[in-house]
Amino acid sequence: MNSLYITYDGLLDPLGQSQVLPYVESLISAGHSFTLVSYEKESRSDEEILAMKIRLNVARIEWVPLLFVTGKFATAKKIITGIITLWKIKLNFKPDLVHLRGFMSVLIYRISLCSTPYIYDFRSFTVGEWMELGKLREHSLFYNLLKIIDQKAVKSASALVVLEKSAELLLRQRYNVPDVPLKVIRTCTDLSLYQTLKDSRITSPSEPMRFVCLGGARPPVYRPDLAIMFLSLLLKHDVDCHLDFINERDHDDIFIAAEKVSFPIEKLSVRSLDHQLIAQELYNYDCGLIFIQPTVLRRVCSPTKLGEYLAAGLPVVALKGIAVLDDLSINSTCVAVVDHDQLSGAMGVEEVHNLIHFIKRPGVDLACQALAAQEFSLDMAGRLYTELYAEIENNLS
Repeated sequence: MNSLYITYDGLLDPLGQSQVLPYVESLISAGHSFTLVSYEKESRSDEEILAMKIRLNVARIEWVPLLFVTGKFATAKKIITGIITLWKIKLNFKPDLVHLRGFMSVLIYRISLCSTPYIYDFRSFTVGEWMELGKLREHSLFYNLLKIIDQKAVKSASALVVLEKSAELLLRQRYNVPDVPLKVIRTCTDLSLYQTLKDSRITSPSEPMRFVCLGGARPPVYRPDLAIMFLSLLLKHDVDCHLDFINERDHDDIFIAAEKVSFPIEKLSVRSLDHQLIAQELYNYDCGLIFIQPTVLRRVCSPTKLGEYLAAGLPVVALKGIAVLDDLSINSTCVAVVDHDQLSGAMGVEEVHNLIHFIKRPGVDLACQALAAQEFSLDMAGRLYTELYAEIENNLS
């Protein structure tokens, strides 16, 4: 099929490189062709844009990068630009199918009044999460309008994708889900980047344990303050440790969180790192942290960093309340969860000792990589997307 793929995330963003492009490239291998529309940050250089264009040309992907503008009326500008771009593409490309990644892509498409069959790649319960965050007032006219658009988009979709089984259950509870192909496809990881284990890294008693928090760190969704509180607890129990945040844009939020709890600055590092270097860098750590604030809707998310940590052989310590993390803390030996009470000082010596043993136990790296291969393989996700496109093509023929 000739497909149009629309993503509100930039291809030059980490999510674009780890999630969007690999899936599209796997679908091209299955014989489909793509025009890809994305929103790229204003800070991206001409060199970065050119390098991506070269990569996409090699992959035979037609790319239409739009500017992710900021400032007054920015969202309206991006929606209008997207609609105009859609109309132009429809005239010249005439796609058989449109693949809409996330609610903002759906919003642009529905307002454009285009009628091509589409996949709603339902990344999160965005409208509801905006309400939970206070960005939208419940029962307001604007909230109800967006909610109606989202519900009709689900009802009219030719296929649906959700990130977790828990998300599918919640979607079926809250939406009128049509009888169309529906796939559960997690945010997965390119395991080929993690073939070499971390050489069974041997740490001396004098070397601090190294914890890493990868990706977003902006409250209230992400909780850098709780990750820092966790390290503070370990330090109070005489565990020599160090915390690194690898993050592109939220450095100020991290330092503010550290200052509020008087976290020792020599035990903290905050830096950016090119996405291509992440896999090798993760081998330098003992444990990956995931501190996402759970809500009724966000609890069904699928954290990208989970697969990346596991693929690098890192056990995971996470904030309790996210369904996939809670499940893996029970049904695997690779994830441990802590709750707010423990972080507030209720974690005793025995609990700290058990966590350190969980992180340092022999063979934990192999167990984590095995779990990554079983649950978070990019090849598995590619096969599921290929199956989905085949089902749609059969339904449309």
